[in-house]
Amino acid sequence: MFKPPYLQKYAGKSTRFTCPGCKTPYSFTRYLDGETLQPIHATVGRCNREIKCGYHYTPRQYFSDLKRQDPHFSITQHHGSPHWDLHSPVLHNHGDANWNPNASSHPAPPQTISDTITSPSNLSQHQKQVPKISNHLTTNQKEPTGPHLLHTYLEPSEQFSVPQPNQPVKPPDFIPHKYLKRSLSLNSNFVRFLSKHFSDLQIAEAANNYLLGATRNGEVIFWQIDINGKVRTGKIMQYNSQTGRRIKTGYGGINWVHHKLKKSNPSFSDFNLSQCYFGEHLLRLYPDKPIAIVEAEKTAVIASMIYHNYNWLAAGNLNGLNVEKSRVLQNKTVILYPDVGCYDRWLKKAEQINLELSLHLIVSDFLENFANPQQTHLGYDIADYIIEKKKIN
Repeated sequence: MFKPPYLQKYAGKSTRFTCPGCKTPYSFTRYLDGETLQPIHATVGRCNREIKCGYHYTPRQYFSDLKRQDPHFSITQHHGSPHWDLHSPVLHNHGDANWNPNASSHPAPPQTISDTITSPSNLSQHQKQVPKISNHLTTNQKEPTGPHLLHTYLEPSEQFSVPQPNQPVKPPDFIPHKYLKRSLSLNSNFVRFLSKHFSDLQIAEAANNYLLGATRNGEVIFWQIDINGKVRTGKIMQYNSQTGRRIKTGYGGINWVHHKLKKSNPSFSDFNLSQCYFGEHLLRLYPDKPIAIVEAEKTAVIASMIYHNYNWLAAGNLNGLNVEKSRVLQNKTVILYPDVGCYDRWLKKAEQINLELSLHLIVSDFLENFANPQQTHLGYDIADYIIEKKKIN
C-alpha cells in the first residue's frame, strides 16, 4: 500500500533547515517520502514562521510542477530513486514565475470597536458558531502550483493523513511528577513581567492553577498536564522581564523538559511524546466552566487572571490546534480566540475538528475587529489587549 509523504518529525537541529523563502535558519521542515523515508526535495516543506513567511510547498504541488515540465514524468520514477538529489536544479524558480517568497498579504484594516477589559460579555459578542461543512477541495478546483502562503490551500495533514496499516500505536510516555514539583517557582522573568501588571494574589492563583515552573536561568516552564494529571512534557522559554516578549535564541528560544531528560537520563532515550493542550488538567478541576483556547501559553495565563469564568487552554503554536488534542473536549463548549491574522486559519481548523468530533465549537473574531493595522502586523492577541487596557486604566 502506498505510504504518503509526511513532515519530518523534530529530532534536534539537524532535522530543521534554512527556509527557501525567508532564508531563516532552522525554520524549515522538509517532507519525507513515505516509501523511501528520504527528503523529496530541498524545497519541498513548510516554514514554521507561518505569519511572517508562510512558505509551504507540498509534495502534491512539487509533483504537479514536475508533470508540467515533463509530461512523461511518473511518480514511480521518484520512488525508484531513493537517493533523490537534494541539489537538483529542478524548480529553482519554484515552478512559478510569479511567485515571490518575500511577498506578504495585507489584510484590510479592521474596524475599531469600543470595549472594556472588565466585562467578559464583551468577548462573547464576537463568537461564531462553526458549521459542520466539508473542507476538502472540490473536483472543480485546480490544485495550485509552486510554493504559496499557507492560507491559500489545504495543509499536508489534510492531504496526506492516510494511516499506515498494521502500525501499532505506541502509548505516550509521561514525566514523573518529581520533576514538576522540583521546578515549581515564581522565580522566572515571565512572572517578574506579570508582577508589573497584576497583583501578587492574581499571580499566585494563576501560578498555582497552571503549576508554573522556573529554571535556574529564570526561564519559565509551562507544564503540559493532561486531564488525568499525567505530565506529558514541559515547554521552557525565556522572557524579557520588562516587555514580556519572548527572547528568541537558538532554535526559536524554545526547549523542552523531555528533550533535556533525553540528554541527561538514558531511561528517557526512547521517550514517546504525545502533546496535550496546555492547561488541559483544569478541565478536571473546573469541569463546569466553558473552555477558551488561545495560541500561546503566556496568553492563557494572563487571560485567566482577568476572565475567570473560562478554563483557558493554549494550543502552543498556530498549528497546535488539532483533532487529536481536541478529543478530550468531546461534548464541551469550546471558544477559540485566534491571534490577529490567524482567524481564517483557525476557522478552517475548527471546521475540520467539528467534522470529526462532537463539540459546541465557536470561533471569536473579537481581535480581528478590534485590532488596528499595526497590531495586525504584530500578531496581536488577548494578552496584548489585556495589558494595553490595564495601562490605560
